[in-house]
Amino acid sequence: MTRSPKTVVPLSNGDAKRAVARFGRSPRTAAVPLLPADVDEATWLAARRAGPDGYRVGASEMAAVLGISPWASPFSLWWAKQDGWEAEETTRRQRYGHAVEDGIAGLFAEDRPELLVVRPGAGLWGHPVERWLVATPDFLAVAGDVDPGWRDEGTGLTSGPLPGVHVEPVECKSDKGGSGWGKPGTDQVPPHHRVQLLIQCEILGAPRGWLVREEHAYRVEYDDAARAEMAHWLVEGRAFVAGLEAGVTPDIDAHEATTATLTRLHPAVDEDTEEVLPADLAQAYQRAHDDLDHAKARAREVENRVRDRMGRAQHALDPDGRRIAQRLVYKRRAYEVPAGMVDQLRRKQTPTRKEP
Repeated sequence: MTRSPKTVVPLSNGDAKRAVARFGRSPRTAAVPLLPADVDEATWLAARRAGPDGYRVGASEMAAVLGISPWASPFSLWWAKQDGWEAEETTRRQRYGHAVEDGIAGLFAEDRPELLVVRPGAGLWGHPVERWLVATPDFLAVAGDVDPGWRDEGTGLTSGPLPGVHVEPVECKSDKGGSGWGKPGTDQVPPHHRVQLLIQCEILGAPRGWLVREEHAYRVEYDDAARAEMAHWLVEGRAFVAGLEAGVTPDIDAHEATTATLTRLHPAVDEDTEEVLPADLAQAYQRAHDDLDHAKARAREVENRVRDRMGRAQHALDPDGRRIAQRLVYKRRAYEVPAGMVDQLRRKQTPTRKEP
């Protein structure tokens, strides 16, 4: 007989009392609190990297595991975990994002008065079963018993009472643009943000989550379709962690983060040294660059034909009237390139065999 996971109140004592005053009781979750709410960043990074049971993967890192993160690849994340590269100084943009979270959450709370929006009562939460999976939601929204949009997984009902007072993760984003964002109020959000939010729902046992981009809120349901996706994500996550434990790196891919990781792994060049490539890799390298040369030449030809047709026009339109090209003519100011390290892999146009 399998025991049900132990449940805890995911709020601080003060917020738990506010939840009781508002909803009659505090929410509970099967998620495991792993760190206190006021933990320092170094401790948090170390705990997210690994714990007593082995390596861990955070909700925001699962997009990298799945190969859909703009910022990291499976390869780069693997080495960050393996060598502890995560514990580094945050960027200015990241610090700005953290600084404006309270303001974004405050606006969201004003727009959703039926929710109690609070900080989580722990600094890191673990999945009650998948011990490698962890998350740190920006905020939690405490919701009441009734919501007509909820679907009961047991009965199949699409409305009616929720399973008691519960929490819904709230992620605050300061993105000012980018692709993947739909109309506010919908679930149209960038794929990597969606993965992060649904992982938090899985850990907390939440029926939905919220992404708040500046003053715009997006609601993502953790429904049957999302649960089916989650089953595949968890398989991928387990395989990634198993690779970490076994020391097996993910495949090399085209992500910029993979290039940056390889540069970090091999930061210098030993002069006058050589490496013999396998025949298939050498052929693939030559073929890829031949294809790239042809593609560039084709693009230049088409651009020249467009220029010829445009004449002095500023914009080029397709037959449906959509702008597909714009010509810009301006003087460029002189500037100096700051000093820095350059690491390039340049193709030898005519491969030559070294003389004996």
